[in-house]
Amino acid sequence: MKNLLRKAVLFIFLIVAFNSCNDDDIPSGKGAVTIKITDAPFPFKFVKKANIGIEKVELKDAKGDYVVIFEGNSNFNMIDLTNGSTKTVAQTNIEKGTYSEARITLNTASVQLSNGTNYELNADAQGSYTYSINPAFIVEEGNSSKILFDLDVNESFRFQGSWFGQWIHDITHITGCDFQPEFRICDLDQTGSIQGKVTKNGSPAEYIYVYITVNGRKIATHTKADGSYKFIGIKEGNYTVTVKTETDGSTSVSNIRVKGTGTATCTLEL
Repeated sequence: MKNLLRKAVLFIFLIVAFNSCNDDDIPSGKGAVTIKITDAPFPFKFVKKANIGIEKVELKDAKGDYVVIFEGNSNFNMIDLTNGSTKTVAQTNIEKGTYSEARITLNTASVQLSNGTNYELNADAQGSYTYSINPAFIVEEGNSSKILFDLDVNESFRFQGSWFGQWIHDITHITGCDFQPEFRICDLDQTGSIQGKVTKNGSPAEYIYVYITVNGRKIATHTKADGSYKFIGIKEGNYTVTVKTETDGSTSVSNIRVKGTGTATCTLEL
């Protein structure tokens, strides 16, 4: 019995010590930052991979200086990161404060179509790109924060083709691709989300184009097999959720409000 008691006390001590060490990992005057990446996807099915390589991420502090929060070589297939799915780019500690601008440096980009065609876009991708952070990113002393980099894949990978109009419906129409990254960056700890399902004739509707407008820009996704969709990093406010089919162009809309860091639910019927 005494041995069991000693083991229990030791176990509790180790848990407390472990948590204390975690807290002590954040230096005085700094906060822990996690960089998350996600994407707003293509409005068509025939893109298999859309890869980017991140070389550096920097945040602009109140003094106007850029602080490096990631430096290395991380590669991501952005097609995998839809409907609220994210991947972690890096975790680090930086000075407490408010950061309203970010600079991201890329070194590679490529896209692969479902028929095996590849477009290497490294020459287009290489360089540094600056974006405002909305809402601004707040780092508090001793606390952990998450910043989201949301790549608009549809606007970033720009296909050329023989199809006249906004939509390219057939893979055979594609003749080339350019790359110009478009990111939306926000503080995940100050924003909420929108999620829901799309149905058609009472059944889940897969691969339906769903979008909202944030700060004058369209943020889009596609429904999954069960008809579900999700937007993350959405600041408080009123939004119109619109769904649109690519086959006949039929639409359905609904107004919804995001409150603080909460999740608003919106179900639509086509």
